[in-house]
Amino acid sequence: MVSVRWKLAALVVASSVPVLIAAVVNQRSAEQRILDESAQDIDAVGERFDEVVEEYEKNARLALTFGAESGGLQRSLATRDPERAKRFADRLGMVYKHRVILVADAVGQIVAGVKTERGPVALTPAQSPEFRELYAGKVLTGLVPVVLPEGPGYSMINATPVLLEGKQVGVVALLSPINARYLAHLEKKIDAHLALHVGGQLLASTTGHAAPHLRGKQEGVTFVKEGQRLFAVRTFRPAGLQRPDLVAELTASRDVTNLRDKVRADLARHLWLIGGSCLAVLVLALWFAGRMGRIIRGIADAAGEVKEGRYVTAPAVRTGDELQSLTQHFNEMVQGLKERDRLKETFGRYVTRQVADHLMKADQQLGGELVPVTILFSDIRSFTSISESMPPRELLDFLNEYFSGMVESVLTHNGVVDKFIGDAIMAVFGAPVPEEGDALNAVRSALDMRARLETINVGFRQRGLPEIRTGIGLHTGQVVAGNMGHAQRMEYTVIGDAVNLASRLEGMTKELGCDVILSEDLYQKVEASVVAEPLRKIKVKGREQEVLVYRLVRLADGVG
Repeated sequence: MVSVRWKLAALVVASSVPVLIAAVVNQRSAEQRILDESAQDIDAVGERFDEVVEEYEKNARLALTFGAESGGLQRSLATRDPERAKRFADRLGMVYKHRVILVADAVGQIVAGVKTERGPVALTPAQSPEFRELYAGKVLTGLVPVVLPEGPGYSMINATPVLLEGKQVGVVALLSPINARYLAHLEKKIDAHLALHVGGQLLASTTGHAAPHLRGKQEGVTFVKEGQRLFAVRTFRPAGLQRPDLVAELTASRDVTNLRDKVRADLARHLWLIGGSCLAVLVLALWFAGRMGRIIRGIADAAGEVKEGRYVTAPAVRTGDELQSLTQHFNEMVQGLKERDRLKETFGRYVTRQVADHLMKADQQLGGELVPVTILFSDIRSFTSISESMPPRELLDFLNEYFSGMVESVLTHNGVVDKFIGDAIMAVFGAPVPEEGDALNAVRSALDMRARLETINVGFRQRGLPEIRTGIGLHTGQVVAGNMGHAQRMEYTVIGDAVNLASRLEGMTKELGCDVILSEDLYQKVEASVVAEPLRKIKVKGREQEVLVYRLVRLADGVG
């Protein structure tokens, strides 16, 4: 049997589990929400990148357009004056400090330019076929291959023809080498680490990029683990960077490890807080359950003793709650049962236990109810002569010894001693509560009386006392059972024709020459269980109809 302590502990744990689950689910939801927000930001990088590049390049084209229309630049190219061309390039370089400015004449020779910090940029018509389009009067933009000081690479270019009197005299170009500085400039506006791959090879990445080699899906954001770190990654193909012969892919990524770790740290902190609270509640619950269990065990043990007939009270407690009230009420109940049992025991000395139980069940009123019973009358023959030969005290002891044996025979077979009438005994089987087998129990009781009387007479003979001969009459029928008398002095008994007939039959035993006789009504009920001899029909006082009677011999074979 599971104790109250562990049931209460299970209840506390069961109550805590949903809280813990809810905390985990909420924190997981928060983590997912943060990751989703990061994914949305990364998802918008491609659009923002195109917008930034387009705006930047639009400004560059505008500056080149103004430069190409400068009379000084036009004349310097027409006259191949490198000094004047150099001054123009320097002024333009002051505006675009991190770009390369190139000025070429009509045959593609570099007249002047602002170099990169690490050296010149090699870009000639022979190396870059794209320049040929410039000499066809077209504006050139997009990604072009260049030779940088650190090696071959790519650059974003904005170039426009320079015309003088409708004739092309040269080209002015503004190049943005694709390197870490270029991507870092874009990163400030995009708020994401960037890495550019051209033709499947890493061309450049922002400074401090934790994992520039990562590639994501073009549709949607991918969360990629890199060691202990987590990145949100998305790969785009910006329109302005594409070439017919190569694919340029820009990968935007954001390190969300700290965000994830913060959410998980919050989860761990909440779980520790909830777990600690649950543990404290569990310890308190176990302590209380242990105390409550001891009190309940005390009551249960006392109840077990009461069940066995030993009126033991539970240990007194001072809890100031229902347990204290329960213990007090239980102990009061035990005292009440003890007093009631004492009363029943005292009462039972004057009436039978069955009657005592019936009378104590509720308030008793005068009146009765019709019940089927079997009545037994037993009387001592020639009692007058016996009583005349004995002193009163000895006679009382003599009768008490006899009555003890006879009453035991009645009680053994679930009968009720209704009353003693002098030396006669009136017993009832079936009242106050009728039961199946009352008739046969009455017959068994009569046979038991016969056997006990023989034993009692042996003792009387040994002590020189007179032997007792009895007559027993039995009859079954309907009687009124209930309380008779006065409201202040009543007696539980049975009355009716069946009682009178049983008494008359007992009186006929001497005349019929037998000790136990049965009425025909009773014989029909127990015929299969007894051996009895029919005597004759007799007419008894108070009844006009004759009654067939039987002499009881013994129980039938096989009947216990």
